[in-house]
Amino acid sequence: MNSPLAAAIADHRRGLVREAEAQYRRLLAADPGCAEAHNALGIALQQQGKPAEAAGCFRRAVAIKPDYVGAHGNLGAALKTLGWLDQAVVALEQALALDSGNAESHYNLACAYQEGGQFEQAIAGYRRTVALTPNHSGAYNNLGIIFKSLGRLDEAMAAYARSIACAPDNPVVRYNHAQALLESGDFKRGWAEHEWRFAAGIALARHSELPRWQGEALTGRTILVWSEQGLGDTIQFCRYLPLLSHRDAKVIFEVQPQLERLCRSSLADITVVARGQPLPDCDFQVPLMSLPGLMVETPAATAYLHPIADEARAWGATLGPRLRPRIGLVWAGSPTHKDDRNRSVPVESLRPMTELTGAEFYSFQVGPAANGQITGVTDLSSRFDDFAATAAALGHMDLLIAVDTAVLHLAGALGRPAWALLPFAPDWRWLRHRDDSPWYPSLRLFRQERRQDWESVIARVIGQLRVFIASG
Repeated sequence: MNSPLAAAIADHRRGLVREAEAQYRRLLAADPGCAEAHNALGIALQQQGKPAEAAGCFRRAVAIKPDYVGAHGNLGAALKTLGWLDQAVVALEQALALDSGNAESHYNLACAYQEGGQFEQAIAGYRRTVALTPNHSGAYNNLGIIFKSLGRLDEAMAAYARSIACAPDNPVVRYNHAQALLESGDFKRGWAEHEWRFAAGIALARHSELPRWQGEALTGRTILVWSEQGLGDTIQFCRYLPLLSHRDAKVIFEVQPQLERLCRSSLADITVVARGQPLPDCDFQVPLMSLPGLMVETPAATAYLHPIADEARAWGATLGPRLRPRIGLVWAGSPTHKDDRNRSVPVESLRPMTELTGAEFYSFQVGPAANGQITGVTDLSSRFDDFAATAAALGHMDLLIAVDTAVLHLAGALGRPAWALLPFAPDWRWLRHRDDSPWYPSLRLFRQERRQDWESVIARVIGQLRVFIASG
């Protein structure tokens, strides 16, 4: 290695990435055949979020020096970042053909397989990684993610525990571990680990100017409880608010605007404020989803949200006399949800259900998926300005059939009968191996028995729906 290149790499290692990039470019202008400079420039570009340019540099490096192990590995990593998984696999396999003991190439290859849904190959790759580097926290964490998605929860928790042993302060791993613990029903440890969600970037901390409530006496004090994540989370955990009122506290609940009217009408003795509106003075603040870990009491498993009476009566007039069982439908969640690809159902999959005679079907689907309506299903979505309107309409349904969305949580919170269509590895709150929910006694769960297999789920629902219609 010549001294100008060595000096540039020294600057690079000291964190002077842009300065090093400029030096690499000057070196390559003088000597375009220097594979090491192309590789180093690629690393600098990759670090600056330019994977496509980086991949070009790595390609030039291996073209000049075909046995350059590091450049093949770096090329694979850049291609993986770009989502070009097939090309990434080729590059990483070439790196491993040259050096089968390179743990990072095994890791990146496993990551590419994981992103491509080739889980068994990914598991094998991560196991080779930890055999070479026993303290590789990332490999254990990714094993945990895969095992959880395959329904192998005990193996997932063991993998997360190994990852935590390697990197105890990694917030993402701690949060993933929390999800597995909660799904297993280990709520005591799960809620404690769930506090890592803020450091992991899963939830955004707010109101930090106020003292965080840690369970102190609240008599005569004012506490701000603020919703922090999705609408479904808010609906599920607002059941804890009356328990705070029972401690002789004044409770302020900052909630998403879509839930303001429903929560205000349902939660007695709670001051409900829409997010973004002025707040009164408070003594403490606490995120909503921290309450389960702080409260000794457990809310009763009964309906805790209620439709606004006038709106419910108006919906009765709109829908008219009930002639047949009324069934609401929701087939898709938010397209921005991290697991939407698994939890939403193609609208066409519901068509055999809606062709059953003897029932009336109504669409409660909102968002972009509302455009994919089904012939013969009455679309109500344009009438839903907020969840108070949705709740009033749900009160006139005999059954809701829905994927894992806020409307499903709403039905449970209202105590309305609902059937949940769940993916093979659903969110933690649906727990394991059960067709009911301790959170919502009015719900019945229909789980996939194989990944992506909605056909058999819909077939089971249709069978039970025939019985339901006949009895209604």
